[in-house]
Amino acid sequence: MASLTPVEVTLPDTRIPTKKDIRDIIGTFMTEEWQYIDPDLLNMSYNASFCNAHCRVERPRPATETPQEPLKVFIKFQREGQGDLEIFNSLVPTKQEEARLSYEYGKSGLGAKVYGFFKTRDGTLGRIDEFLDARNMEPEDVENPDIRADVARSMATFHLLKAPMNGQQVETYYEVVDNGLEKYYKMDKLKTLAKEAGIPIDDLVNYNFERRLRVIVNELQSMNAKSGWCIHDVQFGNVMVKDHPENGESHVALIDFEFVMRNFRAFDIGGHFMQKMFKWFDEENKIANCRKYTEEEKRHFCEVYAGEWNRLTGDSDTGEQVFKESEYGYLLAITFDIHNMLCFMAAQDNKDPLDLLGLNKLFDEFVSQYIKLGLPEI
Repeated sequence: MASLTPVEVTLPDTRIPTKKDIRDIIGTFMTEEWQYIDPDLLNMSYNASFCNAHCRVERPRPATETPQEPLKVFIKFQREGQGDLEIFNSLVPTKQEEARLSYEYGKSGLGAKVYGFFKTRDGTLGRIDEFLDARNMEPEDVENPDIRADVARSMATFHLLKAPMNGQQVETYYEVVDNGLEKYYKMDKLKTLAKEAGIPIDDLVNYNFERRLRVIVNELQSMNAKSGWCIHDVQFGNVMVKDHPENGESHVALIDFEFVMRNFRAFDIGGHFMQKMFKWFDEENKIANCRKYTEEEKRHFCEVYAGEWNRLTGDSDTGEQVFKESEYGYLLAITFDIHNMLCFMAAQDNKDPLDLLGLNKLFDEFVSQYIKLGLPEI
């Protein structure tokens, strides 16, 4: 159910819901059992993160009958806007569009089901999702060919989703990112913050990503690279690996669609390959201690992706075609992460050494890939 439903709940000033608040919210949508649960019997964990917060909730299993409603659910509390990344606000989905997008993708069996989209009396928006018995994907997981293939099929399905939102042209995204990259080009504040942290990023800040991004986009346009609804935020924490997938069921589920926009499909594919090297929410090291995606693994991914794309569209794309696009998409995804990290750094005076080391790693990957593809120096 992706239509917005008012719920008779007012969250405390802290915005942290009580167990009764949670029971009443869920009970608005699940009226047979959840509505009558004693709130004190709920097992609930609440976590705040960035501009959103989430809550995992579990109720006791009935003693004498088979449950008619889920025993566990996942609630995401949302606020409009993207915090410091306001540059994308005109392009990304509204919270209601994101809920409808999640609902449509959930119907494919490749994402979490959406049980309800709500608004509390105090104006807080939220979504009740299926609780996935799953964990965040680790870099080593994609070395398993079955998991790698399921990610490829899931991504192709998402890219072709009939999204319930208006989509801008691909070019619009690059106009926005170009403006952002131009803003941070040679910015002294960024250099100063990095030097104070002892991790200089002068070479990165003085590097003209904007002009090189134009070269990359032109290359993709010249090969008639295909586009779709891209997730953009394809870090491995947004892929869930199921603990016990049923026979024939996908091993993975994609989550978090706050940055869905029209783009070259190569962006997500190349971004997936690149993200294997990073663990952005690790407290000890943002750079993953693992080997890179091998070319053989990339080509396997692209063959599976092409097969699923063709099955859904009737096209006759080849794995080689998708692989070639992904080599440029690798660079597109790096510029997205660099742009966003510089944006956060400038806005929040961030000088976390681990973030800066991650930035320099992204920069090294960009320069290496740019040279590998024989693209002109600027």
